[in-house]
Amino acid sequence: MTTEARTRPVRIVIAGGGFAGVTAAHELRRAARRGEIEVALISRENAFVFYPLMPEVISGALRVETILTSIRQVVPHARLYAGELTGVDLERRVVTIQHGLYQHRQEPLELPYDHLVLALGGVPATFGIPGLDDYAFDVQRLANAFALRNHLIDLLEQADIEADPKEQQRLLTVVVIGGGPTGVEVAAEIRSLFTHALRYYQNIRPGTERVVLVEALPRLLTSFPETAAVRAVRELQRRGIEVLLGRKVVRVEPAAVLLDDGTVLESRTIVSAIGVEPNPIVRNFGLPLDERGRIVVDEFLRVNGMTNVWALGDNAAVTDPTTGRPYAPTAQHAVRQARLLARNLLATLHHRELAPMRYRTRGMMVTLGDHAAIAWLGRVTLDGFLAWWLWRTYALLHIPRWDRRIRLAMEWTLDLLFPPELVQLKVGQPAPATRRVVEAALRRLWEAAPPSSHPASPVVSSAPHRE
Repeated sequence: MTTEARTRPVRIVIAGGGFAGVTAAHELRRAARRGEIEVALISRENAFVFYPLMPEVISGALRVETILTSIRQVVPHARLYAGELTGVDLERRVVTIQHGLYQHRQEPLELPYDHLVLALGGVPATFGIPGLDDYAFDVQRLANAFALRNHLIDLLEQADIEADPKEQQRLLTVVVIGGGPTGVEVAAEIRSLFTHALRYYQNIRPGTERVVLVEALPRLLTSFPETAAVRAVRELQRRGIEVLLGRKVVRVEPAAVLLDDGTVLESRTIVSAIGVEPNPIVRNFGLPLDERGRIVVDEFLRVNGMTNVWALGDNAAVTDPTTGRPYAPTAQHAVRQARLLARNLLATLHHRELAPMRYRTRGMMVTLGDHAAIAWLGRVTLDGFLAWWLWRTYALLHIPRWDRRIRLAMEWTLDLLFPPELVQLKVGQPAPATRRVVEAALRRLWEAAPPSSHPASPVVSSAPHRE
């Protein structure tokens, strides 16, 4: 190590502002305050999103800002770079970021590092289903979940003035693809939105609305015990949600979902919740990857063959020694990995022994809307209100900062007493995917045409399109 390296703090660059990245930065706070290290955090947004509560934004049970916390407040010891990681030079030990993601885009910026932590998360998976990426809402980003809520309220407004009963039903048919925890929670919250909202729409007959949950496997919630999955199906069906098991989606069209048995589900709202895949940008960094594109790491969370590059979360293949398979991409596992990584990184700096990743899932919970949930706690499975109360207690204990916890508790209390808001906020709403496709086609024609024949603009909508 050079003299400069010994006399200055160790530079640690963390790429990713989700559970893994922010938790790792938070765990390094004491060493940063002692001046041993400098922490730089790269995040697309300047806010940490508590994603487990995002489905409740769709139903209106929670306001958007309730699940947002400023990253600067969570990790004040770290320097935040609001931008996007675009490159990694392993030889020079430098990362490149593009900051100013909106109207004020600036030149690429290089950041040197002594240790690099990659916690870039994942992107919505499509599994090669034609049309899924073009015509379905994904709920992996908060902006998309908020756009989905606005879209659903807009369809309620349209249906209330629609005279044709068949078109009314098409407007109020929602198809959710994917029977994992996210799909189940999104379907349940959409059902809750309809249940509480329809009383204010006098021209929509009860039973016109329809929520369909489609799962390719023969059961829901494969990460839960089968008894818990059966209970979840029973509760969803009791609330009026159609559950189609063992039915594969073969194509998604602008207003329909086609299944492998020939069934056509006409819908103006298609939601994709089939999981995530590793952020594809990691393929450009020259790191070892597995067959799914995840960064291969050792049991200490170091990238294989490297001593100063680490990876965790959805973009890393962290093997569970009990099962021999990578840990599931959940917030629970990301937090445990982040805590271990921070300890191992500091142990490396102090030449101490590193600890391997050894964690057994303590349980899982999934909400079913309207104060109900399923909670699998090892040998015990709970459902109903008690499971819902346990889930909310767990969330209160894990959301960052006490001011957010108090706000969250107050909002949940108000939700027990009053119906959710039906206000539609179109500010910054991403455009529907079908409009995005049309706009892209018009833009290509506009760019190909001679300058003298250019129309004023190829824009279909003034709203930014959904990414």
